[in-house]
Amino acid sequence: MINFEHPNIAAKKQFVAAVFTGDHETIRRLAHRDFELLEGSGMPFAGIYRGADGFIEFLEIFMTTFDIVKFEETGTFVSEDPDHMAFQFDLEAVFRSAGTPFSTSLVETWQFRDGKVAKIIAHYLHSPLRF
Repeated sequence: MINFEHPNIAAKKQFVAAVFTGDHETIRRLAHRDFELLEGSGMPFAGIYRGADGFIEFLEIFMTTFDIVKFEETGTFVSEDPDHMAFQFDLEAVFRSAGTPFSTSLVETWQFRDGKVAKIIAHYLHSPLRF
């Protein structure tokens, strides 16, 4: 059984906190040099974002797309390999362009390498009908 004080859990918490405080230096420090973010095709920001700068580019698009009302972690899932984990979130937001609400459950699979975040794959329960 994995210890929830595992360094990867700490790295994830720091990474997520940096996202919502706009701390790009922490994002750069915690993102592995081969970092990749894969966002689903049904989303307005779909694509593959590489490296810390690619992730920061994604964040700018994400934050201009949504006015976040709620982003709450609801689950942590571990595997036999502590470098592969999944995290579940509830996301509630408003599309800035249309003023319409959007609500979904989001599961992200995370891979860690050398104590850093190497890959995040986002899986949304709902994709927007319009944005």
